[in-house]
Amino acid sequence: MGQQTNIQAIAWGMTAVLALLCGCGEPAVDVAENLREYSGSASCKECHEKFYKLWEPSHHGKALQPWSPELACALPSQEEPIEAEGRFYLAQITPEHGRIRDDQGTTYDIAYAMGGKNYYNFLTLMDDGRLQVLPIFYDVQHKSWRNTTSSMLRHFTDGRQDTPVSWRDSMLTFNAACFSCHVSQIESNYDPKTDTYDTTWNEPGISCESCHGPASEHIRVCRAASPDNPPGDLKLIAWKDLTTEQQNDACSVCHTKGAPITEKFETGDKYWNHYDLTTFEHPDYYANGRDLGENYTLGSWLLSSCVKEGNLSCTHCHTSSGRYRFEGEKANHACLPCHEERVKNAAEHMHHPDGGVTQCVDCHMAMHSFGGMNQSDHSMRPPLPNLSIAVGSRNACIICHTDQTHEWALDHVRSWHSDFDEYTEPEMLRALLIKSLHDGKWEKLPDVFRYISDPESDPLFTTSMIRLLPPSGAPQQQVILRELTIRAAHPLVRSAAAAALDADNMPADRPALFKAISDKIRLVRVRAAERLAALPVSEIPDEYRGAFETAMEEMWASFNLRLDHWSSHYNTGNILMRQGNYAEAVANYDRAHELRDDIAPPLVNGAMALASLGRLKEAEIRLKEATQLPEPSPEAHFNLGLLYGEQGQTDEAAEELRKTLKLQPENARAACNLAIILAEKGDDYSETYQLLKHAIKQDPNNPRYIHTLAYYYMQNHHFDNAKQVLEEGFGRGVNSRDLQILYRQLMALSQGSEPKQ
Repeated sequence: MGQQTNIQAIAWGMTAVLALLCGCGEPAVDVAENLREYSGSASCKECHEKFYKLWEPSHHGKALQPWSPELACALPSQEEPIEAEGRFYLAQITPEHGRIRDDQGTTYDIAYAMGGKNYYNFLTLMDDGRLQVLPIFYDVQHKSWRNTTSSMLRHFTDGRQDTPVSWRDSMLTFNAACFSCHVSQIESNYDPKTDTYDTTWNEPGISCESCHGPASEHIRVCRAASPDNPPGDLKLIAWKDLTTEQQNDACSVCHTKGAPITEKFETGDKYWNHYDLTTFEHPDYYANGRDLGENYTLGSWLLSSCVKEGNLSCTHCHTSSGRYRFEGEKANHACLPCHEERVKNAAEHMHHPDGGVTQCVDCHMAMHSFGGMNQSDHSMRPPLPNLSIAVGSRNACIICHTDQTHEWALDHVRSWHSDFDEYTEPEMLRALLIKSLHDGKWEKLPDVFRYISDPESDPLFTTSMIRLLPPSGAPQQQVILRELTIRAAHPLVRSAAAAALDADNMPADRPALFKAISDKIRLVRVRAAERLAALPVSEIPDEYRGAFETAMEEMWASFNLRLDHWSSHYNTGNILMRQGNYAEAVANYDRAHELRDDIAPPLVNGAMALASLGRLKEAEIRLKEATQLPEPSPEAHFNLGLLYGEQGQTDEAAEELRKTLKLQPENARAACNLAIILAEKGDDYSETYQLLKHAIKQDPNNPRYIHTLAYYYMQNHHFDNAKQVLEEGFGRGVNSRDLQILYRQLMALSQGSEPKQ
């Protein structure tokens, strides 16, 4: 009959998802010219007074500003205290000082204000050098004082809502999260030994040199030249000499929900050599790519057909200081020259004879507010109420007509455009595929495979689908991922495909990764190195050794960028775990937990490393701690169940696995392990069968679940059922050596002959 599957043979469920660093990275000095130094924006005023006067009061120039009488004048008094975490806070504003005081008498001095266009967040300097965002902020748009973290809650379409984080959380620490896009040439100067900061920067706000590079050599050569004979080489980055891609990449490093992989970016560099990008796998997005949380523009910008097809740059609509170029009567000129006819006949195109809508951006870049910030949809897509009905996203019609429904909007749009449903069918298809993956509806996988295999598919949606694929390693899935790793046109797709391969357990994945470590884009090389990192050097072919060593250096550099961020240590622990270096992995998981003690992954993976060292009691303690966190962790219950199972505590194991399934019904591994425990406890296999069918439904391409169900059917002489399960799996293209052996045994039994191994 073959070997019986048992709980001791089941691998631990490592939480191995790569945690992305938040924030946008630090602007960098070009080290190729040692003489180049930052001179400060004031040094530009002598020759560029007109531009200096435009920049200095701009939202870029005032992205961060110290307390001043001018700032005090912009803030009204706060009439009523605002509650946050059980205390009430009141702002005290004078020209000399800004303070926020709580009802216990604690006073926090306002050192800086961040923002100003949509809101002012206020920073106070803590004893350990942290610049912490204070618990109340001023909403410029609504002219009101509000609770900082409560304003940042996402409201999901299924009725769920975020829980506010503490205002003391590291996500609201300026030095750790939002620093790089609000000051210029910052050095965080974090000391991991003391967990303190001694942060410095050249100047607050986004300076001239942030976009044009260090100015010292520019100033020198210009002063040395005669007025009638300017230097041929201005020793400065001039935007007129940049390509559209280079201009957009320079803006993207701040206007992105991205993750830095290097500490150096300067105008002219490629974005993908320095950053990753969060896509629609994240809960800050609806399934159709519309913003649900705060995404800083790039994710929607890259969806725009105007950007993809029209060579459109950010500076077409915005000045370098961030101002909008098209105001008043020229508002729709932003859409010229590509849409000249529609601009000429704007009233007819907008279908609002009452004049309620007069600007193209009202419908194509509808604005909504999140966290006090007004966000324009830079995908420039038209209102799509059919997608709002399908996936819950907002649309421009209902943003204005708040008393109406998506169905009302859809009726109107269909009456204006008879081909609306046909025209938007591709949008609907990709949104529903993302939603199906989020919901764990794997019956849509064939359609997903077709989408991501099509070179004409949108790269952001392709990346999102890759990141949402089940980790079962179905043969068709792996073949597609290998091909995309090597041949996909967009580097984001190549990097996502590389990250989804499994060199540790699937040798067939390795050749694609070997080629990817020589990719021309650093992001792809780093992700490929992560998947190869556990292989001994002896298993790296000679022709790839040099590229492997270089890519590994780039990978470790990316992990060490932010030692004040939990994910740096967590990611390092994951690599060390895969390399079998369990003691060092534990140390890194411990450090991640110290920096972020309210989340489960460092505790869960730390427990797994301890278990690998035979320290089972310590592992159990950590997993129990993870199950008690405010945010429920199905992974903690799952791994605790496995730990109990390996120690023969089957009742406790079953209880934890049931808790897992209650929190995470789609967890196929929990269902399978619980089924095995129940099968080994008694003669009633009915629940075992149901659990294994559930596991197969959640992950239909995993041969282990098919094998286990067929095995138990055979054990109980339900040979027809076993045959049906196996053949249905074969029909889906699922196969393995164990499945073939079991099928031969089944055929031999049905024919009354001796089973063959």
